[in-house]
Amino acid sequence: MKKLAVWLAVVLSIFQVPGVLAQEPTEEVITRFDSVIEINKDTSLTISEKIEYFTPVEKHGIFRYIPEKYRREGMVYSNPISEIYVNDDEGKTLPFSISREKGNLTLKIGDPELTFSGSRIYNISYKVGHAILRQKDFDELYWDITGEGWQFPVLSSTVTVKSPFAAGGETVCFVGPVGSVSSHCTISQKDNLIKVETNEEINYGDNFTIAVKMDKNNTLIFPAPWERLIDLAKNNYFFILLVLPGLLMFFVWYKKGRDFRFVSPNVFNLETDQPKGLRPLFEPINIPMVYEPLKDLTPGEAGAMLDEKVDNQDVVAEIIDLARKKYLGIERVAKKGFLKFGHDFLLTKYKSGPGDLPPQQEYLMEHIFNSKTTVKLSELKGTFFTHMTKVKEMINERLKERKLFTANPNTTRGIWMVLAVCMSGLIFVLTIGAISFLQEAWTVMTLLSSAIIAIWFAWNMPQKTAVGTNLALQVKGLRETIRLGKWREEIKEKHLFIEEVLPFAIALGVIDKLAKDMSALNIRPPKYLEGGMGMNHMAWSGFVSDFNHAAASGLSYNPSSSSSGGSGFSGGSSGGGGGGGGGGSW
Repeated sequence: MKKLAVWLAVVLSIFQVPGVLAQEPTEEVITRFDSVIEINKDTSLTISEKIEYFTPVEKHGIFRYIPEKYRREGMVYSNPISEIYVNDDEGKTLPFSISREKGNLTLKIGDPELTFSGSRIYNISYKVGHAILRQKDFDELYWDITGEGWQFPVLSSTVTVKSPFAAGGETVCFVGPVGSVSSHCTISQKDNLIKVETNEEINYGDNFTIAVKMDKNNTLIFPAPWERLIDLAKNNYFFILLVLPGLLMFFVWYKKGRDFRFVSPNVFNLETDQPKGLRPLFEPINIPMVYEPLKDLTPGEAGAMLDEKVDNQDVVAEIIDLARKKYLGIERVAKKGFLKFGHDFLLTKYKSGPGDLPPQQEYLMEHIFNSKTTVKLSELKGTFFTHMTKVKEMINERLKERKLFTANPNTTRGIWMVLAVCMSGLIFVLTIGAISFLQEAWTVMTLLSSAIIAIWFAWNMPQKTAVGTNLALQVKGLRETIRLGKWREEIKEKHLFIEEVLPFAIALGVIDKLAKDMSALNIRPPKYLEGGMGMNHMAWSGFVSDFNHAAASGLSYNPSSSSSGGSGFSGGSSGGGGGGGGGGSW
């Protein structure tokens, strides 16, 4: 009997020792990581994870961190986690604490008063919101199962996907370092269950990721667009910064830049004591036809009211108006001298002020001629530019003094343009550190578009009074009358109309159209342009065009300023989905 007992002991020892050695690893490890994902009707996920953990040394437990925020195509999206439960293999609730930091939710599982060694099973369940992606032709679950942040290896992993609301279709998986497209896993599908498993060891920096296509013909209810917009705004403060220049300048323009207008639709009534208010945002603008020159504006002022800025051609129009008033004459002459070709323009003073001229025209008469009676346009080139600037300032100030604008339009526009550009630049500096700015084309385009919108509103910040609004509508009406040729049928005294309206046509940019209509009606050019009576219409049109160009460029010439991720089926990879995370022990 003693011999039999000895032999039995030997045999048992032979079979027992290898078994013990095979079941007990020598280091911390997750021997198995099983996940079950149920897709809910509201596109949330209910996830149940079974983690079989082994430690050869005394530990309190493990911690599991799960991302709640993800960056996809430059935007941060949130998948809020709720309804968290942690149990052991017998269904007993385990103690755990929750903390959130840097977009991750961390579960610290275990009792700080107790330690253990050997194997433990942790059953973790939680709900993840807004987890299904909407692609163009399909809906998609793109999810990291284990995560790449475990401090010890995961020896084998499985995931089962199910849903009564969306049937799973084509499925792919990725295993390996983040970014890997390796597919060392098996996929099986039966009825409405999809199971993916891998025996590849997943170390720190590795991940196990799946992507499941779902037909658009499902019963999932996705968040409303306004809900998604609010969620994006909460998670992407930099996006608010990107659109801030445009939004802020719109708000400023809405409060301080909208024009006043009279309640009465009669744009020819300029009485200031009638009811008025700010123009409503989408109120239609009715432009009247105007069949006579504007008595309340000079040509240069009319040009400034049209586009709210004083151009060189507005000053040229004032010079032409002086010719109409017979204060000066304009004659085209041939250039004289060796190697001098082409034409010049001779200006001749007929009479001097003060007379009844507006301030800017008096200033022009004084500084064009000084003490001379004649001067060539070419003689003013390079010396008159300071006077051009002064005349423009005088026109702007006159519009303000006559209370056609609430402030000097040039000053107003300049201040707000500088602020809009500086604000856009500041936003660029603030956001470039918050995102991979230059790597995301949409962020650059969004900020650029917002900056353009801001600059547009800044440009339109000059605010017209109600009288100014009515006069601006009269200016636009005269321009339309000339542009459409309406005067041809409505005006009887056509010669007088042409003489008076010609300077306005230059300021309003419709001189070519006026010349063509004059030619069609065989109307003689105005007498106040020297040689006008002897020129045909084509020659006269060229005369006006040449003078306009020569005066606009020559008088303003300043010689000192001259100088010489989105889908697992398109670029998908390990670690590219939602979920994932990692964990460790404590």
